[in-house]
Amino acid sequence: MLAKDVSNILTRMTDFISAAPAFTFASDTGNEIGTTNGQLIELGSHFTVAIQRPSKAIGRIDSRNGDSSTTVLDGEAIWVYSTKDNIYDTTRQPGDIDASLDFLAKQLGVPRQLRDFFSKDLTASLGSAMKSGYYGGESMISGVLCDHLALRGEKEDVQVWIAQGDEPVPRRIIIAYRQIEGQPRFWAQFTEWEFSPELSDTTFTFSPPEDATRVHFFADVP
Repeated sequence: MLAKDVSNILTRMTDFISAAPAFTFASDTGNEIGTTNGQLIELGSHFTVAIQRPSKAIGRIDSRNGDSSTTVLDGEAIWVYSTKDNIYDTTRQPGDIDASLDFLAKQLGVPRQLRDFFSKDLTASLGSAMKSGYYGGESMISGVLCDHLALRGEKEDVQVWIAQGDEPVPRRIIIAYRQIEGQPRFWAQFTEWEFSPELSDTTFTFSPPEDATRVHFFADVP
């Protein structure tokens, strides 16, 4: 069972994010994968994201290996474009941001970890997934005073550092997968939060380059 202070801090964060009509942020992430000899290797990326509820979003991923891709939800369609390969695909958007990111996670393996932290249903999903938690004290993350929470679910351990003050946003998360060999981890460090961003319809408009090749990697939208 989550301790009362932990539950209150989580609820404050989730209520704040789910109520925000629009916001932007950046994040550096690392994701560990196991090799054939059991060694863990970290793959990393830099994300920039803009969200405008209920159904528009744009995210760019720049991986450490030089790959980059852009995903756009324009309210009616999903566009995914790979800069390195100059390929793209598009399909009908299945619903709001949550439904669309679920779809992308299932079809393209887009990381669910960040999606879950910006879901409008985050309070409910965290409450059911996390079985216990404790308050780890105050901690500074990139100069921001945060509350450090340590949560435990059936399969995962989650640490999250949530900023104190008027904008209780996550500044860092670490997820350890206890039931996977080697217990790999995912981490994300968040910066550049903005809750009054200058966004317009053109922010979420995408047209592939004329020389780009369409590759059909989307299955039919349910």
